[in-house]
Amino acid sequence: MFHTETTRLIETWSALPGASRIPDRRDLDALSLGPLVTRLFLLDYRPQASRIRLAGDWIEALHGRPLSGHAWRDLWDHASLPLVESALAQCLQEIRPVILTGDCPRLPGGIEMPLVPLRGPSSRADRIVGLYRPRGFGQPVSRPPTRLSAHASLAVGEPPRARPQLIALQGRRVA
Repeated sequence: MFHTETTRLIETWSALPGASRIPDRRDLDALSLGPLVTRLFLLDYRPQASRIRLAGDWIEALHGRPLSGHAWRDLWDHASLPLVESALAQCLQEIRPVILTGDCPRLPGGIEMPLVPLRGPSSRADRIVGLYRPRGFGQPVSRPPTRLSAHASLAVGEPPRARPQLIALQGRRVA
């Protein structure tokens, strides 16, 4: 069972036009998520080179600096990078939300991070919106900024099925 904030982001994404084929970024009104907006971020996805486009005030306070334009991988410890990269790719390839869970020394109780795929202005599936959802206290404890560590990744729901196509194999029509 996910936290209500995680569920809210996933339900908001699922209700967007074209959620089964990756909705356009412009269809998501972040302000409709109310107080969650300070913990939302938007990534430009590139394999092994994703960049943060936007990050809410709460996220920047947690990391102790503005994050726009910074490399996404710089926020994670080295051991977590394969899991984090895999979660981002899975989110876009399978067209469904993925939830990362992990730890941050500044967040007692850890973090749950739902990710949802979107299309950018070029109509390519290259945007991901995510939410920092602390599992413990709502405000970061006072420590120097440190890197996040990922422990698990979970895809939510079923990936959309490809529509069956009629093909010919050695002159025979097969589905």
